[in-house]
Amino acid sequence: MNDDAGAAKYQINRCSKCGSCREVCPVFSEMGSESWVARARVQLANAAIEGQIDFSRRFREIMESCLLCKACVAHCPNGVRVDKLVLWARQEAAHKQGLPFIKKSILRNVLRYNHRLELLARVLAAYRATGLRLSKKEGLLPPARVAPFRRLVQIKKLEKPSLLVAYFTGCMTQYVYHQTGLAVLDVLAENNVQVVLPEQYCCGMPALTAGDSQTVRELARRNVESIMKTGVDCIVTDCPTCGEMLKSYGELLGEDAAGDFSYKVQDISYFLVHTVGFREPAGKLPLVVTYHDPCHLKRGQGISSEPRKILAAIPGLSLKEMAESDRCCGSAGSFGITHYELSMKILKRKVENIKATGAQAVVTGCPSCRLQIEYGLNQAGIFIPVMHTVELLSRVYGLADASLSLPSVCQRQELVAPTANN
Repeated sequence: MNDDAGAAKYQINRCSKCGSCREVCPVFSEMGSESWVARARVQLANAAIEGQIDFSRRFREIMESCLLCKACVAHCPNGVRVDKLVLWARQEAAHKQGLPFIKKSILRNVLRYNHRLELLARVLAAYRATGLRLSKKEGLLPPARVAPFRRLVQIKKLEKPSLLVAYFTGCMTQYVYHQTGLAVLDVLAENNVQVVLPEQYCCGMPALTAGDSQTVRELARRNVESIMKTGVDCIVTDCPTCGEMLKSYGELLGEDAAGDFSYKVQDISYFLVHTVGFREPAGKLPLVVTYHDPCHLKRGQGISSEPRKILAAIPGLSLKEMAESDRCCGSAGSFGITHYELSMKILKRKVENIKATGAQAVVTGCPSCRLQIEYGLNQAGIFIPVMHTVELLSRVYGLADASLSLPSVCQRQELVAPTANN
Protein backbone atom coordinates (compact mmCIF):
# COMPACT_ATOMS: atom_id res chain seq x y z
CA MET A 1 0.00 0.00 0.00
CA ASN A 2 1.52 3.35 -1.06
CA ASP A 3 1.50 6.52 1.07
CA ASP A 4 -1.58 7.97 -0.65
CA ALA A 5 -3.54 4.75 -0.16
CA GLY A 6 -2.37 4.65 3.45
CA ALA A 7 -3.66 8.18 4.03
CA ALA A 8 -6.95 7.20 2.41
CA LYS A 9 -7.18 4.13 4.62
CA TYR A 10 -6.62 6.30 7.68
CA GLN A 11 -9.63 8.44 6.75
CA ILE A 12 -11.72 5.34 6.03
CA ASN A 13 -10.97 3.86 9.44
CA ARG A 14 -12.17 7.02 11.16
CA CYS A 15 -15.67 6.66 9.69
CA SER A 16 -18.09 5.16 12.23
CA LYS A 17 -20.89 4.84 9.65
CA CYS A 18 -23.14 6.98 11.84
CA GLY A 19 -24.91 8.56 8.89
CA SER A 20 -24.55 12.18 10.03
CA CYS A 21 -23.53 13.02 6.49
CA ARG A 22 -27.00 12.10 5.26
CA GLU A 23 -28.42 15.17 6.99
CA VAL A 24 -26.32 17.70 5.08
CA CYS A 25 -25.38 16.17 1.71
CA PRO A 26 -27.10 18.12 -1.11
CA VAL A 27 -26.71 15.20 -3.53
CA PHE A 28 -28.23 12.66 -1.14
CA SER A 29 -31.14 14.97 -0.35
CA GLU A 30 -32.08 14.95 -4.03
CA MET A 31 -31.15 11.38 -4.99
CA GLY A 32 -32.38 9.68 -1.78
CA SER A 33 -30.23 6.61 -2.30
CA GLU A 34 -27.48 5.39 0.03
CA SER A 35 -25.10 5.11 -2.93
CA TRP A 36 -24.93 8.88 -3.16
CA VAL A 37 -24.05 9.73 0.44
CA ALA A 38 -20.58 10.26 1.89
CA ARG A 39 -20.37 7.12 4.04
CA ALA A 40 -21.16 4.99 0.98
CA ARG A 41 -18.29 6.61 -0.90
CA VAL A 42 -16.04 5.90 2.07
CA GLN A 43 -16.95 2.22 2.02
CA LEU A 44 -16.63 2.08 -1.76
CA ALA A 45 -13.11 3.49 -1.52
CA ASN A 46 -12.29 0.90 1.14
CA ALA A 47 -13.51 -1.92 -1.08
CA ALA A 48 -11.27 -0.64 -3.88
CA ILE A 49 -8.23 -0.49 -1.60
CA GLU A 50 -8.90 -4.02 -0.36
CA GLY A 51 -9.14 -5.25 -3.95
CA GLN A 52 -12.79 -6.27 -3.61
CA ILE A 53 -13.87 -4.06 -6.52
CA ASP A 54 -12.20 -2.43 -9.50
CA PHE A 55 -11.92 1.26 -10.25
CA SER A 56 -14.71 0.80 -12.75
CA ARG A 57 -16.83 3.29 -14.67
CA ARG A 58 -19.54 2.92 -12.02
CA PHE A 59 -16.98 3.59 -9.29
CA ARG A 60 -15.89 6.77 -11.06
CA GLU A 61 -19.50 7.80 -11.63
CA ILE A 62 -20.30 7.66 -7.92
CA MET A 63 -17.11 9.48 -6.93
CA GLU A 64 -17.69 12.18 -9.54
CA SER A 65 -21.22 12.78 -8.27
CA CYS A 66 -19.73 14.36 -5.14
CA LEU A 67 -19.86 18.17 -5.14
CA LEU A 68 -16.80 18.38 -2.86
CA CYS A 69 -18.77 20.99 -0.90
CA LYS A 70 -17.35 19.71 2.42
CA ALA A 71 -20.73 19.83 4.16
CA CYS A 72 -20.21 16.27 5.32
CA VAL A 73 -16.70 17.09 6.55
CA ALA A 74 -17.97 20.02 8.61
CA HIS A 75 -20.79 17.89 10.06
CA CYS A 76 -18.81 14.69 10.70
CA PRO A 77 -18.29 14.00 14.44
CA ASN A 78 -15.06 12.15 13.63
CA GLY A 79 -13.73 14.74 11.21
CA VAL A 80 -13.41 12.32 8.29
CA ARG A 81 -11.96 14.15 5.28
CA VAL A 82 -14.36 12.72 2.75
CA ASP A 83 -13.31 15.40 0.26
CA LYS A 84 -9.69 14.20 0.28
CA LEU A 85 -10.83 10.60 0.06
CA VAL A 86 -12.96 11.35 -3.00
CA LEU A 87 -10.08 13.21 -4.65
CA TRP A 88 -7.79 10.24 -3.98
CA ALA A 89 -10.36 7.88 -5.52
CA ARG A 90 -10.69 10.04 -8.63
CA GLN A 91 -6.93 10.19 -8.99
CA GLU A 92 -6.60 6.42 -8.68
CA ALA A 93 -9.38 5.87 -11.21
CA ALA A 94 -7.70 8.27 -13.64
CA HIS A 95 -4.35 6.57 -13.12
CA LYS A 96 -5.67 3.06 -13.67
CA GLN A 97 -8.21 3.74 -16.42
CA GLY A 98 -6.96 6.97 -17.91
CA LEU A 99 -8.89 10.19 -18.26
CA PRO A 100 -11.79 10.44 -20.72
CA PHE A 101 -10.52 11.73 -24.06
CA ILE A 102 -12.29 15.11 -24.07
CA LYS A 103 -11.46 15.86 -20.46
CA LYS A 104 -7.83 14.88 -20.95
CA SER A 105 -7.56 17.01 -24.09
CA ILE A 106 -8.87 20.08 -22.27
CA LEU A 107 -6.74 19.57 -19.19
CA ARG A 108 -3.50 18.70 -20.95
CA ASN A 109 -3.79 20.72 -24.17
CA VAL A 110 -5.78 23.81 -23.18
CA LEU A 111 -5.72 24.43 -19.44
CA ARG A 112 -1.92 24.47 -19.28
CA TYR A 113 -1.53 27.20 -21.88
CA ASN A 114 -2.86 30.74 -21.50
CA HIS A 115 -2.94 31.47 -25.22
CA ARG A 116 -5.10 28.39 -25.80
CA LEU A 117 -7.44 29.34 -22.97
CA GLU A 118 -7.71 32.77 -24.54
CA LEU A 119 -8.54 31.19 -27.88
CA LEU A 120 -11.21 29.02 -26.26
CA ALA A 121 -12.72 32.12 -24.63
CA ARG A 122 -12.83 33.83 -28.02
CA VAL A 123 -14.57 30.84 -29.56
CA LEU A 124 -17.16 30.77 -26.75
CA ALA A 125 -17.73 34.52 -27.11
CA ALA A 126 -18.21 34.17 -30.86
CA TYR A 127 -20.58 31.25 -30.44
CA ARG A 128 -22.70 33.13 -27.91
CA ALA A 129 -22.85 36.11 -30.26
CA THR A 130 -24.60 33.95 -32.87
CA GLY A 131 -27.54 33.38 -30.51
CA LEU A 132 -27.49 29.63 -31.20
CA ARG A 133 -28.37 27.26 -28.37
CA LEU A 134 -28.00 23.56 -29.04
CA SER A 135 -28.63 22.51 -25.45
CA LYS A 136 -30.22 23.99 -22.34
CA LYS A 137 -26.97 23.27 -20.53
CA GLU A 138 -25.33 26.03 -22.53
CA GLY A 139 -26.95 28.57 -20.24
CA LEU A 140 -24.33 27.52 -17.68
CA LEU A 141 -21.44 28.19 -20.03
CA PRO A 142 -19.70 31.38 -18.92
CA PRO A 143 -20.35 34.47 -21.06
CA ALA A 144 -16.71 34.66 -22.08
CA ARG A 145 -15.11 37.92 -23.14
CA VAL A 146 -13.22 38.38 -26.39
CA ALA A 147 -10.06 39.46 -24.54
CA PRO A 148 -8.71 38.42 -21.14
CA PHE A 149 -8.75 40.87 -18.25
CA ARG A 150 -4.97 41.23 -18.19
CA ARG A 151 -5.02 42.72 -21.69
CA LEU A 152 -7.64 45.34 -20.87
CA VAL A 153 -6.06 47.04 -17.87
CA GLN A 154 -2.93 48.85 -16.93
CA ILE A 155 -2.19 49.53 -13.29
CA LYS A 156 -1.12 52.93 -12.04
CA LYS A 157 1.69 53.11 -9.55
CA LEU A 158 0.82 54.55 -6.15
CA GLU A 159 3.21 57.02 -4.55
CA LYS A 160 3.58 55.48 -1.08
CA PRO A 161 1.68 52.18 -0.95
CA SER A 162 1.32 50.39 2.36
CA LEU A 163 1.57 46.93 0.79
CA LEU A 164 2.49 45.26 -2.48
CA VAL A 165 0.21 42.42 -3.56
CA ALA A 166 -0.09 40.11 -6.54
CA TYR A 167 -3.63 39.81 -7.80
CA PHE A 168 -4.47 36.26 -8.83
CA THR A 169 -7.52 36.80 -11.00
CA GLY A 170 -8.48 33.20 -11.69
CA CYS A 171 -10.00 32.10 -14.97
CA MET A 172 -13.51 33.41 -14.24
CA THR A 173 -12.41 36.99 -13.63
CA GLN A 174 -9.80 36.72 -16.35
CA TYR A 175 -12.26 35.63 -19.04
CA VAL A 176 -15.78 36.37 -17.73
CA TYR A 177 -16.35 38.81 -14.87
CA HIS A 178 -14.09 41.71 -15.76
CA GLN A 179 -16.20 43.99 -13.56
CA THR A 180 -15.03 42.06 -10.51
CA GLY A 181 -11.41 42.50 -11.49
CA LEU A 182 -11.89 46.23 -11.98
CA ALA A 183 -13.56 46.45 -8.56
CA VAL A 184 -10.69 44.58 -6.90
CA LEU A 185 -8.12 46.91 -8.41
CA ASP A 186 -10.07 50.05 -7.54
CA VAL A 187 -10.77 48.97 -3.96
CA LEU A 188 -7.15 48.01 -3.33
CA ALA A 189 -5.95 51.32 -4.75
CA GLU A 190 -8.44 53.20 -2.57
CA ASN A 191 -6.87 51.42 0.41
CA ASN A 192 -3.35 52.36 -0.70
CA VAL A 193 -2.36 48.87 -1.81
CA GLN A 194 -0.13 48.54 -4.86
CA VAL A 195 -1.10 45.71 -7.19
CA VAL A 196 0.90 43.77 -9.75
CA LEU A 197 -0.50 41.30 -12.27
CA PRO A 198 2.25 38.73 -12.80
CA GLU A 199 2.03 35.98 -15.38
CA GLN A 200 -0.31 33.37 -13.93
CA TYR A 201 -1.99 30.15 -14.93
CA CYS A 202 -5.12 28.23 -13.99
CA CYS A 203 -4.94 27.39 -10.28
CA GLY A 204 -5.26 23.69 -11.10
CA MET A 205 -8.53 22.90 -9.34
CA PRO A 206 -10.19 21.50 -12.50
CA ALA A 207 -7.26 19.13 -12.90
CA LEU A 208 -7.26 18.17 -9.23
CA THR A 209 -10.95 17.31 -9.18
CA ALA A 210 -10.57 15.32 -12.40
CA GLY A 211 -7.78 13.23 -10.90
CA ASP A 212 -5.08 14.63 -13.20
CA SER A 213 -2.22 14.91 -10.71
CA GLN A 214 0.32 15.56 -13.47
CA THR A 215 -1.40 18.71 -14.71
CA VAL A 216 -2.20 20.12 -11.28
CA ARG A 217 1.43 19.82 -10.17
CA GLU A 218 2.70 21.45 -13.34
CA LEU A 219 0.31 24.39 -12.98
CA ALA A 220 1.17 24.77 -9.31
CA ARG A 221 4.90 24.94 -10.04
CA ARG A 222 4.37 27.49 -12.80
CA ASN A 223 2.32 29.75 -10.54
CA VAL A 224 4.76 29.51 -7.65
CA GLU A 225 7.74 30.28 -9.88
CA SER A 226 6.06 33.20 -11.65
CA ILE A 227 4.44 34.92 -8.67
CA MET A 228 7.08 34.42 -5.97
CA LYS A 229 9.73 36.25 -7.99
CA THR A 230 7.67 39.46 -7.72
CA GLY A 231 8.51 39.76 -4.03
CA VAL A 232 4.97 40.66 -3.03
CA ASP A 233 3.70 40.82 0.55
CA CYS A 234 0.48 38.94 -0.22
CA ILE A 235 -1.29 37.12 -3.01
CA VAL A 236 -4.91 38.25 -3.22
CA THR A 237 -7.69 36.47 -5.10
CA ASP A 238 -11.41 37.08 -5.53
CA CYS A 239 -12.17 33.42 -6.28
CA PRO A 240 -12.56 31.04 -3.30
CA THR A 241 -11.90 28.01 -5.48
CA CYS A 242 -8.59 29.48 -6.59
CA GLY A 243 -7.84 30.61 -3.05
CA GLU A 244 -8.32 27.17 -1.56
CA MET A 245 -6.29 25.57 -4.34
CA LEU A 246 -3.43 28.06 -4.06
CA LYS A 247 -3.29 27.56 -0.30
CA SER A 248 -2.78 23.83 -0.88
CA TYR A 249 0.37 24.22 -3.01
CA GLY A 250 2.66 23.78 -0.02
CA GLU A 251 1.13 20.42 0.84
CA LEU A 252 0.79 19.43 -2.80
CA LEU A 253 4.38 20.09 -3.84
CA GLY A 254 6.12 19.66 -0.48
CA GLU A 255 8.59 22.44 -1.31
CA ASP A 256 9.63 25.44 0.77
CA ALA A 257 8.85 27.93 -2.00
CA ALA A 258 5.37 26.45 -2.41
CA GLY A 259 4.81 26.63 1.33
CA ASP A 260 5.85 30.29 1.39
CA PHE A 261 3.55 30.92 -1.57
CA SER A 262 0.55 29.32 0.15
CA TYR A 263 1.19 31.33 3.31
CA LYS A 264 0.84 34.57 1.33
CA VAL A 265 -2.54 33.71 -0.24
CA GLN A 266 -5.58 35.61 1.04
CA ASP A 267 -9.15 35.99 -0.14
CA ILE A 268 -9.97 39.61 -0.95
CA SER A 269 -12.53 39.84 1.87
CA TYR A 270 -10.07 38.48 4.44
CA PHE A 271 -7.35 40.78 3.16
CA LEU A 272 -9.55 43.87 3.39
CA VAL A 273 -10.83 43.09 6.89
CA HIS A 274 -7.74 41.66 8.61
CA THR A 275 -4.62 42.66 6.68
CA VAL A 276 -5.16 46.17 5.39
CA GLY A 277 -8.14 47.30 7.48
CA PHE A 278 -10.28 48.72 4.69
CA ARG A 279 -11.48 52.30 4.72
CA GLU A 280 -15.16 52.37 5.59
CA PRO A 281 -17.13 54.15 2.89
CA ALA A 282 -18.90 57.43 3.55
CA GLY A 283 -21.44 57.19 0.74
CA LYS A 284 -24.79 55.46 0.98
CA LEU A 285 -26.15 52.53 -0.96
CA PRO A 286 -29.81 51.95 -0.06
CA LEU A 287 -30.17 48.31 -1.03
CA VAL A 288 -31.51 45.11 0.52
CA VAL A 289 -29.20 42.19 -0.24
CA THR A 290 -28.83 38.57 0.75
CA TYR A 291 -25.53 36.72 0.92
CA HIS A 292 -24.60 33.25 -0.35
CA ASP A 293 -21.64 31.55 1.38
CA PRO A 294 -19.46 29.76 -1.20
CA CYS A 295 -18.38 26.28 -0.12
CA HIS A 296 -14.72 26.92 -0.93
CA LEU A 297 -14.79 30.12 1.11
CA LYS A 298 -16.68 29.14 4.27
CA ARG A 299 -15.77 25.48 4.66
CA GLY A 300 -12.69 25.52 2.47
CA GLN A 301 -11.03 28.53 4.10
CA GLY A 302 -13.08 29.30 7.19
CA ILE A 303 -14.17 32.70 5.89
CA SER A 304 -17.77 33.79 6.46
CA SER A 305 -17.85 36.77 8.81
CA GLU A 306 -15.45 38.87 6.72
CA PRO A 307 -17.77 39.45 3.72
CA ARG A 308 -20.57 40.32 6.13
CA LYS A 309 -18.33 42.85 7.91
CA ILE A 310 -17.73 44.54 4.57
CA LEU A 311 -21.45 44.61 3.82
CA ALA A 312 -22.22 45.91 7.32
CA ALA A 313 -19.82 48.81 6.75
CA ILE A 314 -21.78 50.09 3.74
CA PRO A 315 -24.19 52.83 4.86
CA GLY A 316 -27.77 52.26 3.78
CA LEU A 317 -27.24 48.63 2.85
CA SER A 318 -29.37 46.02 4.62
CA LEU A 319 -28.37 42.36 4.74
CA LYS A 320 -31.23 39.91 4.96
CA GLU A 321 -29.85 36.44 5.55
CA MET A 322 -31.31 33.62 3.51
CA ALA A 323 -32.05 30.20 4.98
CA GLU A 324 -29.17 27.75 4.49
CA SER A 325 -26.86 30.48 3.23
CA ASP A 326 -23.96 28.04 3.23
CA ARG A 327 -25.75 25.23 1.39
CA CYS A 328 -24.10 24.42 -1.93
CA CYS A 329 -25.73 26.01 -4.96
CA GLY A 330 -24.91 22.99 -7.12
CA SER A 331 -22.26 24.64 -9.26
CA ALA A 332 -19.03 22.91 -8.23
CA GLY A 333 -17.16 24.04 -11.33
CA SER A 334 -18.28 21.91 -14.27
CA PHE A 335 -20.73 19.86 -12.17
CA GLY A 336 -23.62 21.87 -13.57
CA ILE A 337 -22.68 20.74 -17.07
CA THR A 338 -21.78 17.12 -16.34
CA HIS A 339 -24.68 16.57 -13.90
CA TYR A 340 -27.14 19.14 -15.19
CA GLU A 341 -30.42 17.72 -13.88
CA LEU A 342 -29.02 17.02 -10.42
CA SER A 343 -27.36 20.42 -10.31
CA MET A 344 -30.63 22.13 -11.18
CA LYS A 345 -32.47 20.33 -8.38
CA ILE A 346 -29.88 21.52 -5.88
CA LEU A 347 -29.98 25.02 -7.35
CA LYS A 348 -33.77 25.20 -7.09
CA ARG A 349 -33.55 25.04 -3.29
CA LYS A 350 -31.02 27.87 -3.28
CA VAL A 351 -33.23 30.01 -5.54
CA GLU A 352 -36.26 29.41 -3.31
CA ASN A 353 -34.26 30.50 -0.27
CA ILE A 354 -33.15 33.66 -2.09
CA LYS A 355 -36.69 34.45 -3.22
CA ALA A 356 -38.01 34.12 0.34
CA THR A 357 -35.78 36.99 1.51
CA GLY A 358 -37.28 39.52 -0.88
CA ALA A 359 -33.79 40.89 -1.45
CA GLN A 360 -33.08 43.30 -4.27
CA ALA A 361 -29.72 41.72 -5.02
CA VAL A 362 -27.64 38.65 -4.21
CA VAL A 363 -24.06 39.00 -3.03
CA THR A 364 -21.47 36.25 -3.03
CA GLY A 365 -17.71 35.91 -3.01
CA CYS A 366 -17.43 33.28 -5.75
CA PRO A 367 -17.66 33.81 -9.52
CA SER A 368 -18.67 30.20 -10.16
CA CYS A 369 -21.53 30.42 -7.64
CA ARG A 370 -22.46 33.75 -9.18
CA LEU A 371 -22.84 32.21 -12.63
CA GLN A 372 -24.93 29.35 -11.26
CA ILE A 373 -27.20 31.59 -9.19
CA GLU A 374 -27.66 34.04 -12.06
CA TYR A 375 -28.80 31.15 -14.22
CA GLY A 376 -31.17 29.80 -11.57
CA LEU A 377 -32.75 33.19 -10.89
CA ASN A 378 -33.26 33.86 -14.59
CA GLN A 379 -34.82 30.44 -15.08
CA ALA A 380 -37.21 31.21 -12.23
CA GLY A 381 -38.11 34.63 -13.64
CA ILE A 382 -36.43 36.49 -10.78
CA PHE A 383 -34.47 39.29 -12.38
CA ILE A 384 -32.23 40.69 -9.68
CA PRO A 385 -28.49 41.25 -9.92
CA VAL A 386 -25.88 38.91 -8.47
CA MET A 387 -22.66 40.65 -7.48
CA HIS A 388 -19.32 39.98 -5.89
CA THR A 389 -18.85 41.50 -2.44
CA VAL A 390 -16.00 43.70 -3.60
CA GLU A 391 -18.13 45.18 -6.38
CA LEU A 392 -20.51 46.69 -3.84
CA LEU A 393 -17.62 48.20 -1.89
CA SER A 394 -16.15 49.64 -5.08
CA ARG A 395 -19.49 51.10 -6.03
CA VAL A 396 -20.10 52.80 -2.70
CA TYR A 397 -16.56 54.20 -2.65
CA GLY A 398 -17.41 55.89 -5.93
CA LEU A 399 -20.69 57.20 -4.49
CA ALA A 400 -19.01 58.59 -1.38
CA ASP A 401 -19.55 62.24 -2.33
CA ALA A 402 -21.00 63.89 -5.39
CA SER A 403 -17.98 66.20 -5.51
CA LEU A 404 -15.50 63.36 -5.09
CA SER A 405 -14.19 61.88 -8.29
CA LEU A 406 -12.19 58.79 -7.57
CA PRO A 407 -9.88 58.08 -10.49
CA SER A 408 -10.04 54.44 -11.46
CA VAL A 409 -6.79 52.61 -11.00
CA CYS A 410 -7.62 50.91 -14.29
CA GLN A 411 -7.24 52.45 -17.70
CA ARG A 412 -9.67 50.52 -19.88
CA GLN A 413 -8.24 49.86 -23.29
CA GLU A 414 -9.35 47.79 -26.22
CA LEU A 415 -6.48 45.43 -26.79
CA VAL A 416 -3.14 46.60 -25.47
CA ALA A 417 0.01 44.61 -25.13
CA PRO A 418 0.55 43.35 -21.58
CA THR A 419 2.65 45.66 -19.42
CA ALA A 420 5.77 44.58 -17.61
CA ASN A 421 3.57 43.43 -14.74
CA ASN A 422 1.27 41.36 -16.95
